[in-house]
Amino acid sequence: MTADGRLKNTLSASIATGLATIFLLLAPVRIPAAATAALDAVTTPGSGTLTMCRDWLVYKSCATYHRIVVPEQVAVGDQLELDYGSNQKHYIFHVVRIRRDGASCTILSDASGDGEDGEKIEVSECRAPAKPDDGAR
Repeated sequence: MTADGRLKNTLSASIATGLATIFLLLAPVRIPAAATAALDAVTTPGSGTLTMCRDWLVYKSCATYHRIVVPEQVAVGDQLELDYGSNQKHYIFHVVRIRRDGASCTILSDASGDGEDGEKIEVSECRAPAKPDDGAR
C-alpha cells in the first residue's frame, strides 16, 4: 500500500471516530424510569415556583416567580388560576403533564413544549393522592 493510501485510510478512520464521539456526546441522556414518573394527579403543600419563558426571535428569556399559590391537589386537565409578581398578574395555567422526580414535581402546561424549557410550576414536595378505599359501601 502506498503512503497516499495509508493517509486516506488514517483520515477516514479519524473522521469516523470523531463523528462517533460527537454522536455519543450529543445523544440525549436517558433518565431511568424509576427516577422520574408521569402522574395524573398530585397533592402539593400549596405553593410552588412558576417559570415562564418567552422565545424571542434571537434569544429566549425566562422569568421565575417564587411562592406561587398552588391548589392542594392538581390533576392533568386542570386550569390553575395564578396570581403572581409584584405588579399582580393573573394567568390561567393549563396542566397537561405532571412529572415526579423523587419528592418534587414539575407541572407542565401546553406552552411547555416537548421539553421543560417553557412554562412550568416546580413543587418541592408532592405525592400521588390517596386512592379511595375500595371496601367502602
